[in-house]
Amino acid sequence: MVMLSGVAMSEPIDPSTVPFGGEDCDHGDGTPELIVEPRLNLSAVYGHTDLEDAGLALGGHDPSVNGFSVPGLSFGMDVIYGEHLAGFTESIFSWTNDDGWEAELEELYINFLNLPGGFEIHAGRYFASIGTQNDIHNHGWKFADAYLGNVRFLGDDGVILNGVEITWSPPTRWDDRLIIGFGDTIRHEHDHGHEEEHDEHGDDDHDDDDHDEHDEHGHSEEAEEALWDRDVLAVRYQVTKWPGDDCKFVYGASYLQGKNFMGHSARLYGLDLTYTWLEDEDHSRQLTWRNEVMMRDIDTDEGNFEEFSFSSTALYKLNPEWEIGLRYGYLEGVEDPELPERHRISPVLTRFFQLGGTEAMTRLQYNYDHSEERGDDHSIWLQFRFEWGGGDAHVH
Repeated sequence: MVMLSGVAMSEPIDPSTVPFGGEDCDHGDGTPELIVEPRLNLSAVYGHTDLEDAGLALGGHDPSVNGFSVPGLSFGMDVIYGEHLAGFTESIFSWTNDDGWEAELEELYINFLNLPGGFEIHAGRYFASIGTQNDIHNHGWKFADAYLGNVRFLGDDGVILNGVEITWSPPTRWDDRLIIGFGDTIRHEHDHGHEEEHDEHGDDDHDDDDHDEHDEHGHSEEAEEALWDRDVLAVRYQVTKWPGDDCKFVYGASYLQGKNFMGHSARLYGLDLTYTWLEDEDHSRQLTWRNEVMMRDIDTDEGNFEEFSFSSTALYKLNPEWEIGLRYGYLEGVEDPELPERHRISPVLTRFFQLGGTEAMTRLQYNYDHSEERGDDHSIWLQFRFEWGGGDAHVH
């Protein structure tokens, strides 16, 4: 996927509009030009939530504590050499008052572009192309937090693979892409607590109270261990159609399979449909309505379970400065491991602005959560985001 360098504020664009070749990538003598474009993105949040000590799964870079936090401070860099070679890396830091700073390397890959037959290849560490949200960085989100289905089905930070991904744009009459990736996932530092907890409770010498605690934690551990580990195959097919000059439909289908951390098979199926209406450039009004369903089929040490998720998102951009949105997320829940059925409704208001030469935005978001176990929970977040650097193109 090719995106404008300001990915935090931009939507994916047609790769043909980004000048990797020609005079923008060559010196006057025809030799390829080396372009290095560093970038920095900061997301800071102040808010309140009833879910701070609820024990429910949250995204690795969701705001999750009362008061001030930094869910994401991202350092990225594009390296472009001519029209056939590019690379990208991004690291992210997060901070809360309780845990201090944590750091992760999210992506580090090399891209081979504009290959014969309509192929592109990138190899290294990358976000797998699954569904509509997994391959979007924290600073590109349209909401302050991740989607419920992505967190539970794909993990706190989504599916990040160490491997290879091939993109094919076939010579059809419509705009379509087939993306196939294969590799092993990484497990971030904030997942390690589950592993250490499991080791601590592995001792057979414990009393009944310890046994009850082990059972309680065991369900949480089983949910974590059911996630993706190795030999992961990620497939996505996406078609974009423009029935008119002012609207488009994007149809997507995703499939994921591999071994989970228990060594058993795991599979995920997804379908998504996005409708976008675009007014003329002078007014810049835009309406986007996105719907997505996912179903996972997981083998575990105790058997098998299936679970369904659904999300629907509407975003309306009134002008270049203001955007309003509404998101609904649903998780079916399963009895074993104990994963509750959940509903979430999230209205959001975003204001984009320039601060000197800095792209910036402020966002107000409210979450209404409901589950049978907890009833109703409420969260409100005031988010500030800033972007520095970045050039004319980012290859994703």
